[in-house]
Amino acid sequence: MESKDSKRGVEDVTRIVLRPLASPLPLGFFAFGMGSVLQSALQFGLIPQSDVQNLALLFGAFIFPLELLAALLAYPSRETVGATILSIIAFSWLGTAIVTYVSAPDATSPTLGYLYLAISLILLLLGGVGVLGKPLLASVMFLAFFRYGLNGLYELLALGWMQSASGVIGCAIFAVSLYGGLALSLEDTMHRTVLPFGRRGEARQAFEGDLGEQVGPIEQEAGVRKQL
Repeated sequence: MESKDSKRGVEDVTRIVLRPLASPLPLGFFAFGMGSVLQSALQFGLIPQSDVQNLALLFGAFIFPLELLAALLAYPSRETVGATILSIIAFSWLGTAIVTYVSAPDATSPTLGYLYLAISLILLLLGGVGVLGKPLLASVMFLAFFRYGLNGLYELLALGWMQSASGVIGCAIFAVSLYGGLALSLEDTMHRTVLPFGRRGEARQAFEGDLGEQVGPIEQEAGVRKQL
């Protein structure tokens, strides 16, 4: 049986190294907002169908890499929910770009429809988790849930009002993303809350607490504990 002294000895010689990282969430907010407003422009008819392949290229070459970069930086930042949703959204842009480019000028794709509906369900679940700590981030997830859901139904049913409603929600996502990205950028620059972000619970403690509170529970986190 392992003694308490031996356990204490392991703790005394163990060092966990944390590397400070810039927050990837502002990039994630801004990239998602840009992609959303571009998609809304297409849904409102501001971008003609003849230009849809160029839009698909922008989704794949511009929006997708930015979202992916934000996701990859969110994992070592210990932002589980943010990293997960950024990863899913990033590759949804890539999937949309490829299918749209290949299938143009077809207006709808049932394959994309089912993908969007699956993503919308995941967004709803993660939004419920996000409410516990970051309500503003959760609000973007809930808006995205409605948008992906409407997009999925439109791809399957081709009802025009769904496309218009999705376009309106996309504009709301753009507005909230601008606010969220700006609020987080100001926080990291000023090292204090400038614009309300709505953190609460452990999320608020993580931002306002001292170093001991930041690293105290780290032995239970993925990458440190024995199993995921």
